[in-house]
Amino acid sequence: MDAGLLQMLSQIGKGGIVREGIFVRFPDLLPAVREHYWREDGRHGKLLLIGESNYFSDRDLSQSDFLDTELWYRGEGAKLIPEYRKKDVNNDIGYKTFNKVFKIMGKVLDDNGIGHLDGLAEAAFYNYFLRPAYNDGKTKGFKPLPIDKEVAGEALVGIIRCINPDLVVFLSKLAFLSFENYLKSKSFVFNGLRIEQVSHPSSPWWNRWSGALGKAKLEDILRNVWVRH
Repeated sequence: MDAGLLQMLSQIGKGGIVREGIFVRFPDLLPAVREHYWREDGRHGKLLLIGESNYFSDRDLSQSDFLDTELWYRGEGAKLIPEYRKKDVNNDIGYKTFNKVFKIMGKVLDDNGIGHLDGLAEAAFYNYFLRPAYNDGKTKGFKPLPIDKEVAGEALVGIIRCINPDLVVFLSKLAFLSFENYLKSKSFVFNGLRIEQVSHPSSPWWNRWSGALGKAKLEDILRNVWVRH
């Protein structure tokens, strides 16, 4: 990542709930901003994809204070992201679920005669909530507390100001609604920024109703908003 961008990101949230700065405390959770996010030929806009959260399980309970919100965001000497989980939480995503998204991106670019790199290389990606959800083997959904919502909203506002996307697509209804409420509570408005939401690619809604809430909706957004005709 460019040193100038990294410096700007390090200032997000400084002096607030996460006093040292959100991405000073959580450097492993920085957004991934890939090779063709800023596309020099202008064939597509700047696309930021937003996931929901990471998941920690029973094996992480003794190695991380992720279930204690105060320790997670404010505690000195808190156990945060264990060394063995750092690759898992990195936003340079490489797991199969999101290949569905990348495949649609590639198809839209191919259909418009736009040469491209594969995978995430044409966009940026970020997981919205900074505290991992607890996968206890029975339930996996994230249940954010007010502090989770506040820090997540502050972080994403800062990221948007730093990388100035043209299009933000949430791949999580929970994250989308949380950010929408955060913007309203702070009276924030991003002029010229398109913010959309589609179902998560692992959700049954991804294919239901011919993908009207998932894959088909994403393809439509990319064709009509992301690609430059």
